[in-house]
Amino acid sequence: MAVFKKERPKTLHAVINELVERVNSNIQRLRVLEQSSDSVVTRTNSLEQNYLQLKKDLQKQISEINKSISKLDERITKIETTLKEVIEYVKKLPTTSKIKELEEMIEIYNPITSKFVTKEEVLSLMKKNNK
Repeated sequence: MAVFKKERPKTLHAVINELVERVNSNIQRLRVLEQSSDSVVTRTNSLEQNYLQLKKDLQKQISEINKSISKLDERITKIETTLKEVIEYVKKLPTTSKIKELEEMIEIYNPITSKFVTKEEVLSLMKKNNK
């Protein structure tokens, strides 16, 4: 690449060779670009397929979670109902003071520990007192 050299006029053969080299070079570049484009299209298709599969899986998981939440809601409702019934039952049970009072009443009227007077004994005492 000399600056001061005279360039020889190119011959037709040289011009054709240079054009062929440029065309071949451009064809080579086009092939590389096509391969790169094909690679990008393949990756894009793969990503799209992966996205669709992930979306499908996610929808399935969401559906399962919703079913599980629904079942849990039903169980909670049943537990609340049962708890209300238990509370109502417990409210009807006697308190400790009522039980103590009942025990005292039973103790008072217990024929084994209490000393009751029979009818004959009362009549007998009344006759003695009247005499």
